[in-house]
Amino acid sequence: MKRFQISNLRFQIPKFVICISLLLISHFSLLTSLSAEEKIEIEEVVVTATRIEEAIEETTSDVVVIKAEDIKKMNIQFVTDVLRKIPELNLIQSGGAGKLATILLRGGDSKHTLVMIDGVKIKSTTTGSFDFSGINVDDIERIEIVKGPQSTLYGSEAMAGVINIITKKGEGKPKIDVSFESGSYGMYKPSLTVSGGNKKLDYRLTGTYFYTDGISAAKEGTEKDGYKNASISGKFGFRPVERLELELSGKYYYDRSELDFGTSGADDPNYTQRGNHYILSGKGKFYLVNIWEQILTISTVKDILKSRDPDDLFGWYSSDITTGIDTIDWQHNFYFSDNYTFTGGVEYRKEKGKSVELPTEVLRFDKAVDNKALYLNNKLKFLNDDLIINAGLRYDDHETFGAKTTYKLGAMYDIKPAGLRLRSSYGTGFRAPTLNELFWPDVGWYKGNPNLKPEETNSWDVTMEKEIIKDKISLSLTYFDQRYKNLVTGWYPPINIAKAEIKGIEVNAALKVTDNINIKGGYTYLDTEDKATGERLPLGPKDKFNLSTEFSTKDMSVIADYTFVSERYDSSVSRNLSSYSLLNLSSSYKMTKGLTIFARVENLLDEDYEEAGGYGTPGLSIFGGIRISL
Repeated sequence: MKRFQISNLRFQIPKFVICISLLLISHFSLLTSLSAEEKIEIEEVVVTATRIEEAIEETTSDVVVIKAEDIKKMNIQFVTDVLRKIPELNLIQSGGAGKLATILLRGGDSKHTLVMIDGVKIKSTTTGSFDFSGINVDDIERIEIVKGPQSTLYGSEAMAGVINIITKKGEGKPKIDVSFESGSYGMYKPSLTVSGGNKKLDYRLTGTYFYTDGISAAKEGTEKDGYKNASISGKFGFRPVERLELELSGKYYYDRSELDFGTSGADDPNYTQRGNHYILSGKGKFYLVNIWEQILTISTVKDILKSRDPDDLFGWYSSDITTGIDTIDWQHNFYFSDNYTFTGGVEYRKEKGKSVELPTEVLRFDKAVDNKALYLNNKLKFLNDDLIINAGLRYDDHETFGAKTTYKLGAMYDIKPAGLRLRSSYGTGFRAPTLNELFWPDVGWYKGNPNLKPEETNSWDVTMEKEIIKDKISLSLTYFDQRYKNLVTGWYPPINIAKAEIKGIEVNAALKVTDNINIKGGYTYLDTEDKATGERLPLGPKDKFNLSTEFSTKDMSVIADYTFVSERYDSSVSRNLSSYSLLNLSSSYKMTKGLTIFARVENLLDEDYEEAGGYGTPGLSIFGGIRISL
């Protein structure tokens, strides 16, 4: 099979010429086409903000939604490619496709954002973070990002917010979707989906394989570090009677990544990591009476990571690590009236972790901790639904540190005559210590501390949304203030002493120029401070900006996407990482019914940049492919 590849070319393109040209094109389109009519859109619904379905306009939290059609137009491969465009997020990937990728939301640590797939909590119980690198986009229906503390409904980790990846379900007549993509760095990716559904039954099954020769994970390295990923996911729904819905969903993926110890700046030719990842959940939704909905969810998550680095410069890092989360959640929704909904539930969660050092086969630890929780939320509507109040409370009982109570209050006021919507919330959150932080044995340079307390936060925000020209121009402005305390710091042993403060401004705007041209932009300003040193917190940029211009017709779409990330400090290499700009282009064309071709250019400016200190990033890259629906 012949593969198209662009080598690491480094040529100079005047960046300002390209960026200004895009802006001028957008401005010219605005002047000539502002009077075009807009199509009526279906009301957008979210579930993560309050654990029940509600129109996004009714949420009292600040929510970002990325829909399947938007992801499809980007022609991208992994969820990392979606998230790095979001101004409120900072994605840190340690060297190209398949390498460790974590998220900072509103400047918080990667351990301060709860990640879920279809409402199932996923993370490494040993590190506390979730690695996004292996999650492809083929089965994603939408991504909901709820900003600010959400521990009241979701417990530990939901300090900076929640990212919920919601997968597709089958519908309509039986269908087969096939796609194939190939491009730079020897990349190729075939994918197959079968789906269908009716009033009683729905099904969707997706299989994907991804391969790339990769780039050097070490920034100054020359040896390529490849990656491959084989995944299968499925969702099956059954509605045997009117008031009963059953759903079974699962995802498995195997990946193998060649790595470098990037902060050293050197290649490590025989350092690899293999992973087996399992996510399985069963859900039953039923009504005993009209106003009482119950949702019972049972889920299990397991990750097996095998790292191998035979005897060489970095030979000390070989291990087998197994982590897992088992959860039972029983949620009750009482729809007492159109104006009052009560949500309450109980949750049991067991987090497990085992670490074995190789080749000595020394057992570092094999531990598990339990957490039991009771949560509730009240949603009330006033003034003909123009005023909405949310009030929630949660009690957690953790096996090691005991009890923790969190709460949240939120309000939304819709001033329809002015086209103005106001949101505000205040909440508290916490993070339970990881298994590493609690139980890691004394190895001379690090040991766990079983007496650690949870990290804590309190935060408030206020958002103003304004429709400047009806159905044409909208603007949102958010200010937030978040304080952290009892942050875990240190190595021998870790202790709860650190404090931090993060303030920020988020601006998002959307412009519908014509039925065919849309422009979206977002900017986030972060003011972060480590209260002990007075310095900025690591890896959070002061400024991040994204601008996307889309031209689309019935059969074609073209998107130009520009992202700027300012300078930020990386404590792992004790230096500042330079600011950078990324410009990506994507296009698709529907040739006939069921046949679409697409192409994508990444890093058009061939920017030489770092997301993580000492690790490489891809240069100018070109990809193309085909999608067939049968």
